[in-house]
Amino acid sequence: MKLYVIADDLTGANATSVLLAKEGFKCSTFIDSELLNDDNMASCDVVAISTDSRGITKEDAYEKVSKEVGRVKHLNPMYTKRIDSTLRGNIGGEIDAILDYEKDSVAIVVASYPDSGRISIGGFLLVNSVPLQNTLVARDPKCPVTNSNVKEIIQHQTKYKVADIQISDVLRGEEFLSRKINLLVDEGNKIIVIDAVTNNEIETIAKASAMTNLNIIPVDPGPFTRSLMNAKYGDSHVEQGKKVFFAIGSVSKTTIGQIEHLVATKTPALVKVNPLKLINDEEIDLEIERVLHIIEGKLKNNTSNIVGISTTTREDEVLNLGELSKELKIDEEAISVKINKGLARITELALALSNYSIGALYTSGGDVTMEVMKRLGVEGIDIKDEIIPLAVYGRFIGGKYPKMPAVTKGGLIGDKKTLSLCIEYLATKISTQYYVK
Repeated sequence: MKLYVIADDLTGANATSVLLAKEGFKCSTFIDSELLNDDNMASCDVVAISTDSRGITKEDAYEKVSKEVGRVKHLNPMYTKRIDSTLRGNIGGEIDAILDYEKDSVAIVVASYPDSGRISIGGFLLVNSVPLQNTLVARDPKCPVTNSNVKEIIQHQTKYKVADIQISDVLRGEEFLSRKINLLVDEGNKIIVIDAVTNNEIETIAKASAMTNLNIIPVDPGPFTRSLMNAKYGDSHVEQGKKVFFAIGSVSKTTIGQIEHLVATKTPALVKVNPLKLINDEEIDLEIERVLHIIEGKLKNNTSNIVGISTTTREDEVLNLGELSKELKIDEEAISVKINKGLARITELALALSNYSIGALYTSGGDVTMEVMKRLGVEGIDIKDEIIPLAVYGRFIGGKYPKMPAVTKGGLIGDKKTLSLCIEYLATKISTQYYVK
């Protein structure tokens, strides 16, 4: 566990957790901190809890927060005090509880949450450009706030010396700001309130805080904690999630119309396979290699969450199996089997080279579906749902990809939107994007 979030209500704990989850941290909020143990905390980067202390006495709030700091002290995490974005509650007393435990630490308060219309300038907190004391929070039945000055609110509640830093100093940059923070700490201040109007200023404060080499306790509604964690562990980036792979063996007019609609509406990474080369024993390996090379490139480019193969996308490309049978002197069934086996091989190899970035499979046409199941070693399908009549959703039993979500559909089933509908259905069963450190 890297960070322990101590909030005074559950929604606040969740609000900070989600900001950090979007930065790639594994976050969990627990409704009762008594449920915490070393095992479940070790599986998380961030653990958030609520002391449910906003509307109680200052003394009781102090005790609750102090208990939480002591609960995880042996794990040596960074602490953050999540405060209400309108400064309700026992902020000063709860900061005291952490500072009393972490005696060499300094609390930096950044009350701003620009994305929610909360900014601090000149020491005053504004909510959608209105001074805090002139908003509805002044008439809150449990925790009214009748002052807009952040430093004064906290100084009234804490036993420690409080200083503040104006926006003009923040705008001078992180190096100047870090020196300013160190100077104020040398003067005996344990709590420093800092202005911020935009997220850029919050990032400046976070970088400056990290440069001080002080043991910083962030006190904020979430954005400053997020920026400080990024300053310490690096920024995140968004990666596309698991993809849906489709293998279409049917060449009916219905299926071709469905492919056309999918291409027009979903921009899939579609690779056409030459069926004539799948029939030819001398050319099949080269064709499979060609197709896989294209698929690999599309997976690396990561431009679509839908990847698939088909032997045709237009009616004029459909093979005349009767004429082909006469020309090659093999029966139509044997030709069909060769094509379906080739598509199944490509599907198996595509799933392997994707390194599990493919998370769900769609197959159209009974014969190709059977060949794919065989290649993947699937023992059966745990049937879960019917998307439309004869389009079935389930999960693989056994094989190389047990429990993989899959949809199987007959080639003559549905209208032009059916393929897109099935792909969309599968996409809901797997992650579409995620954040990573």
